[in-house]
Amino acid sequence: MAQNLESFLKKLGDENWRNISNSIVYIRSPEELKLLKLANFPVDPRNDGFIAMCFVDHNEGLSFYVIAAAHIRDANIFVSKENKSSRLIIKAEGLKDCVYLNQDNIDVDLSRYYSYAQGIMAEFEEPFEEAVAIRDIEELDDFRNPRKPDEIEVMLIGKDFGQERVFVRAERFGENCLYGTIVSDVNRKTGFKKGDEIDFMLVEREGGFNTVHVC
Repeated sequence: MAQNLESFLKKLGDENWRNISNSIVYIRSPEELKLLKLANFPVDPRNDGFIAMCFVDHNEGLSFYVIAAAHIRDANIFVSKENKSSRLIIKAEGLKDCVYLNQDNIDVDLSRYYSYAQGIMAEFEEPFEEAVAIRDIEELDDFRNPRKPDEIEVMLIGKDFGQERVFVRAERFGENCLYGTIVSDVNRKTGFKKGDEIDFMLVEREGGFNTVHVC
């Protein structure tokens, strides 16, 4: 006898982005169905969430490209019709308190949604080839913004101000370093401001790693 899908639901905000990015998930969020209706997605009265392709938007972070409204009952998932003429992307930040079901537990023909993956790659990955490659550096994971994994916490070190931590959106490889744009507020004494490009390095320090820029 198939197991009730309710037992596989997890809180989305507690999940590691690596476990869900580039996959299809079901998210229970009755509130978001208002957005689906406004975007002319067919919504069945029984629907209490939606299925979506999860991906990383370089600028906006972990995001969900909505495919269709859906709901689960016992061991089954029921998916309403798609609306390929409409586009709806929801950021992970607004869904962190929702529960979700991962791709392994969605018993539908996922190949029918391949076109969504192709479109996402063309728009959100191919133009940011180096940033996507930087995501493969797992040693940076301890410093990543969990919902915006391209944003990495970097320690600025300088004799005039000591140490200052900022978030940098990693964008490209340099010679023995990475380059990115500062996306958080920063102390003026550092000589930097939000929006500036800086280089930084992943260095081994005290038995672990750190991300630093030496001014």
